[in-house]
Amino acid sequence: MIVMKFGGTSVGTAASIRATCEIIKSRLDRKPFVVVSAHNSPTCRMTDTLLKSADAALAGNPDPSEVIALQRGVCSDLGLDHSLVDDLLERFSNLLQGIAMIGEISPRTLDLVMSFGERMSHRVVSKVLNDEFGIRSDAVSSMDLGLLTDGIFGESQPDESCYAEVKKNVESYGDSVIITTGFLGKGPDGHITTLGRGGSDYSATIFGAAVGAAEVEIWTDVDGVMTADPKSAPEATSVSELSFAEASELSWYGAKVLHPATMIPSQKFGIPVRVLNTHNCSAPGTLIHDDVAKSTAIAKSIAHKKQINMVTITSSRMLGMPGFMAKVFEVCSRHQLDIHMIATSEVSITLTIPKDSNLKEAAEELKKYGEVVVEHNKAIVCIVGAEMAGVPGVASKVTTALAKAGVNIHMISQGATEINIALLVEQDDAEKSVKALHAELFA
Repeated sequence: MIVMKFGGTSVGTAASIRATCEIIKSRLDRKPFVVVSAHNSPTCRMTDTLLKSADAALAGNPDPSEVIALQRGVCSDLGLDHSLVDDLLERFSNLLQGIAMIGEISPRTLDLVMSFGERMSHRVVSKVLNDEFGIRSDAVSSMDLGLLTDGIFGESQPDESCYAEVKKNVESYGDSVIITTGFLGKGPDGHITTLGRGGSDYSATIFGAAVGAAEVEIWTDVDGVMTADPKSAPEATSVSELSFAEASELSWYGAKVLHPATMIPSQKFGIPVRVLNTHNCSAPGTLIHDDVAKSTAIAKSIAHKKQINMVTITSSRMLGMPGFMAKVFEVCSRHQLDIHMIATSEVSITLTIPKDSNLKEAAEELKKYGEVVVEHNKAIVCIVGAEMAGVPGVASKVTTALAKAGVNIHMISQGATEINIALLVEQDDAEKSVKALHAELFA
């Protein structure tokens, strides 16, 4: 069995849904198990529209009409009866009424709001597969398959104790192609939880681990993992293969092709992941596994992440005081701050933290340990490649390339494994930095 995950753009329009069904048909001999995202196209951004409707309901306007029009439009374009999803649309309408009446949206309610996109799209894909392609298919939500999570709304984690039950449930459908919901699971109390935005990739590898898949295919709208974002480096090309460690570093530092947690189940259970393009099936894509051939290139890819804050705590009390950093990290942990880079001296600690974190409250608390300075609008640029390990002069190449491009580096960090070099620059210099580094490392 293989697990195939199709992102929002792969199920965004009638044409893309039919193309997706063709791809599924071509894999029938490998017993595909399919995970889909919510519809996403320039005219149907379903998850964003669900959230917008919930915000409007919170402001006293519980109007589901835009969501209804978008979903029925997809059905009409495919020649499907609206009754396929009307029960879900009615539940969503009732949910908006409830939000308006109560005047608040809890994390639990927000997860329920976002769940409707996947719950409708998986029915649509399954119906097309049955009716147009003559392939026996069942639309089964991930909750009904038994995917349990820790119950933390908005960013839940899978409970591996459910894997045996999931496998048994999947096997009960025999030769039918299961189309399930990405991004969703259920907590211990039975309520719907989400794995975070973009979590359908993670769902795919969770299911891959549960069913013992031979491979997980991630179908998206690019030819695999690229050497850089083509918007910043138009000459970027696809990478043929990556190790799990390299792919993890790239996803954590901003590569948009994969959700950051995707590699965790695959690496643990040794399941290869292949990233492919729904709109260019002939492209070989990128294979992510542990048996990667030695490359002659120094780097594999460059990722970047914008909207980063730089926080510096300066205090002479750090000198000779055991436990000072532990106190700083305890504050960050309590406020759930995600720290990307760390630099220290005898009297200061500098941390990088993404925007939209609970930074303001944490910064106030950190002031009891020293002077706190927060700088906004920074970006992290990260070069990844196992071949960098032990090679003299790589850091010199990187810093020289950025110096020639007129880019100032605020921080630089290289992990102990030496497979990545991360640099903090001004946000306005992010694209310039990627372009300069790509020209230097991939020329």
